[in-house]
Amino acid sequence: MSMDRVFDFRYDILDNQERVLDQVEATGSISFDSTGEIMGTASFRIKEGKLKEYAKFYADMRIRPVMIRIDNHKNKQEYPLGVYIMMSPVKSGEDNTVIWNVDCYDKSIILKEDKLQDRLYLPSGSNYVTEVKKLLLSAGMDKYSIENSEALLSADVEFEIGRSKLEVINELLYAINYYPVHFNENGFAVSSRYIEPMQRETEIEYITDHKSIILEGVQQSNDLYNIPNIIIRYVDNPDSDPLRSIYINDNPDSIISTVRRGRNIVDVDTVDDIADQDTLDAYTKRIAIEKSQACDSVNLRTGITVRHGFRNCIFVRDDELDIATKYIEYAWSMDLAVGGIMTHQLKRVVQL
Repeated sequence: MSMDRVFDFRYDILDNQERVLDQVEATGSISFDSTGEIMGTASFRIKEGKLKEYAKFYADMRIRPVMIRIDNHKNKQEYPLGVYIMMSPVKSGEDNTVIWNVDCYDKSIILKEDKLQDRLYLPSGSNYVTEVKKLLLSAGMDKYSIENSEALLSADVEFEIGRSKLEVINELLYAINYYPVHFNENGFAVSSRYIEPMQRETEIEYITDHKSIILEGVQQSNDLYNIPNIIIRYVDNPDSDPLRSIYINDNPDSIISTVRRGRNIVDVDTVDDIADQDTLDAYTKRIAIEKSQACDSVNLRTGITVRHGFRNCIFVRDDELDIATKYIEYAWSMDLAVGGIMTHQLKRVVQL
């Protein structure tokens, strides 16, 4: 069965409690960029129709696109594609129909716009994850999946009035070497401890065989300029013990190492808060890995597929470009249409 016939889409309109109000006729696209402050964005063209009936909800109305996969036996399986906050629409008349053109953000926008109204004081001994959950709840978010941690603040920490809760949450998560908070396909706030890419299992495969959905125009780039081979991170906080970590890539098999390049390219920066020395060491290595991944990146287009989210581990085999390795997907976008196209921005899994 061709890709043109295996997918359909539904668009649910939700209130601010995420109760389904109705379905609407729409088309659109969604994008996810794991390097962005707000990772999930979307754009929709919606026929006004039923929206008129729900004007009282518009100030915080949400839309949930759902992909419907249809197999050869006409069985259907649904895949939610996220919950998006609708911004102010631009309305236009087309063929006697009012169309809403709406840009949307995922629920990170709530955390960005909700700011500290007083200084936030966290005493030494506070649990990092507990404090993250408190901040989510204070922003009205009770749908979350945050991996537990025993890590405790080693010193008192204060956050200035006016800081966004998104910034504060991510600073606390980075301090225990977690991924930044992001929102999954069901609209849940998610974070967990960082896993080195080499330890990741493949979640999705794209292979240029007779079943391939890879489209023409795969691009691979190799950027070796100025990629550091020495990473230094240190805590510059007079209220806590001085901590410093250095990671040196001296692996002779690595083309960017100090050995292969014959010179040092050093990246130094401060860290506001970190749980302990072991966490700082792991965080410093994480920075080294993520910066080294830039030396091999791939952009490709495929037919639309399911289960893409935050930094999936993807195996790519492209015989023409002689690629056969694992990548981390840093960004993707998808046209929500029958026969739609998906784009992927990948960075290679590297061994330091």
